[in-house]
Amino acid sequence: LEGVTDDNELLLTEALRQAGGDPDRFEDTHALAPPLSAYLEVHIEQGKRLVTSSIPVGIVSGITGIYRELVTVTGDANHAGTTVMAGRKDALAAAAEVVVAVEQAAAEMQAEEVVATVGTLDVRPNAANIIPGQVEMVVEIRGKTSAEIDAVRHALNSQIAELARRRGVSIKQETFLSQRPVPMDKLLIDTLAEQADSLGYKTLTLGSMAGHDAAHMAAVTRSGMLFVPSIGGKSHCPEEASALCDIEAAANVLFHALLKLDQNLDQKGTDTR
Repeated sequence: LEGVTDDNELLLTEALRQAGGDPDRFEDTHALAPPLSAYLEVHIEQGKRLVTSSIPVGIVSGITGIYRELVTVTGDANHAGTTVMAGRKDALAAAAEVVVAVEQAAAEMQAEEVVATVGTLDVRPNAANIIPGQVEMVVEIRGKTSAEIDAVRHALNSQIAELARRRGVSIKQETFLSQRPVPMDKLLIDTLAEQADSLGYKTLTLGSMAGHDAAHMAAVTRSGMLFVPSIGGKSHCPEEASALCDIEAAANVLFHALLKLDQNLDQKGTDTR
């Protein structure tokens, strides 16, 4: 928690104090947590796999790993009109190649749940008549296994080293997030599947390609998830929607799974059957 700030340079620890918290007592919070038998979460899929398959209930097998790094490309800012093409070290042109390399590295894995994205660019000095001297971007890689993420990183790093030499620019890479993939609990997966089957609902077992609370709760107790189909795959936007019949199906599966788990698990999550 220490050192993390918002865009206005307000420390997270200071924000916690302003809200009435005490970061110095962080370790004490564990003692306040009650024993948990299990954690179950229901969420929209945020993708198109369920809706495309016309399946009402998704059972999550695991939650994606998320890796992010800040990539800084440094070239030479100079006059756009008086610097001949052969004498340029254009940071944005080099950064554009990095963006394409990110896409290629993920696509070449040919694995459905492996994706890579550059979603933000900061170009400096960002003027029409100046060759860009520096570009910062965030590279994000997601995969269902750490090995998949590492493979994309290795392929990307090789391409970055080659284009830095070819273009005469420097490229710095700084990791700031490396969240490992998290499998969901097998007992919860099986219970959710059994209850869905008993209720006559078709299911699809799939990995979550977005992060969720269930990934963090897995460090505390048994953790499992259900997905509801997302119309058009849209999420976190005004177009986000799910059919009421699909919401009803997930609610029924959740309800019956909770009853079954209440019979089979003790207060600490141990299977007592």
